[in-house]
Amino acid sequence: MNVTKIKSRLVTCLAASVCMLFTTHSGAEDWSKIEAAAKQEGKLLVYSTTSRTAKAAKAFSKSTGIAVEVVRLKEQELITRSYQEAQSGVHKVDMVVGEDWPAARELLNNTGYFVNYVPPTAKKLFAKKHQNPLVLGYINRVFGYNTEKHPNGDPLKSVWDLTTDEYKGRVMIRDVAITGEHQNALTEWVRRSSDLEAAYKKRFGKSLEMTEANAGLEFIKRLLQNDAIIMTSDTKIAAAVGAKGQEKPPYGMFYVYSKHRDIKKKDLALSDSRQIDPTLGYMYPIVLQLSANAPNPNAAKMFMEYLGTIEGFAPWAKSPGVYTPNPNQVPFDGDMPLAWWEERMWLYDLDYAAANRGKVLDVWLKYAQR
Repeated sequence: MNVTKIKSRLVTCLAASVCMLFTTHSGAEDWSKIEAAAKQEGKLLVYSTTSRTAKAAKAFSKSTGIAVEVVRLKEQELITRSYQEAQSGVHKVDMVVGEDWPAARELLNNTGYFVNYVPPTAKKLFAKKHQNPLVLGYINRVFGYNTEKHPNGDPLKSVWDLTTDEYKGRVMIRDVAITGEHQNALTEWVRRSSDLEAAYKKRFGKSLEMTEANAGLEFIKRLLQNDAIIMTSDTKIAAAVGAKGQEKPPYGMFYVYSKHRDIKKKDLALSDSRQIDPTLGYMYPIVLQLSANAPNPNAAKMFMEYLGTIEGFAPWAKSPGVYTPNPNQVPFDGDMPLAWWEERMWLYDLDYAAANRGKVLDVWLKYAQR
């Protein structure tokens, strides 16, 4: 990354960014004027990492008459494309619906190319911690096991179990090298090293002996040395773990809980651990950000407002494992509310993740390549 270029571009975006940020935090906007202006603008362009944005956009267009184009991109592709277009002075996209906020913040928000905007519903109903960055929803990732193999219930007592001989060559995890959210999540394991050490002693009755700098990095080392199966897809992990008729089925680590929506459809014997210590997995945010040079800023603001409502969030609410900060959400059948998961999962610290994800990746690559 060329820091000098970023700083120079930041100056060119500063005035627009400050203006937008002022209206965001001051609440001085006249919403009726925004709605009127939005209907005079062109087609709204949205970059999104989730396909459900297109479904929300279709419903939004039907109710407002505002045309929306949604371009779906992978998380790193969205960040890179949005950054490169803004850096080159190409102002096409109006807003982004993205993941991996620590990386996105560095290239999109800290450069002034995109700004945080909090529309009326979110400002009124969302807790402050969900407003900056503005969170569309949270996705949780869990540990899973085969219920046919374990008919008497959850076999997972501790995350450290996954590093033992019993689980050798049987733990599936999406490749951390290509999954920014895993990198972020594992920084929390580094930050909470003392908790992991305590969990090890609780499980095995002795202190953890380490060759890495802390328990989080030690876990990564031991998991990979235990022949973890590195995957490229959460869908494949869920299907492999839950396939019936296996003598020694694999176990899943950090796959999205929303895959459990397919249990009946795919006839899977699959469940998630509700007792594994010290965390049931992790949660990460889907973030909304407004382009500082949006061609259609008012239409973008209206769409962001819509996504904060229960109606706007409906495409995500049709499966477990996705949670709006809107307190009026009714959990998916069989799922638990956002607050329940927040108490039992580690949500990574954004600043710490941004500063330390490189350490996680270095250790992952060090042992994954052996």
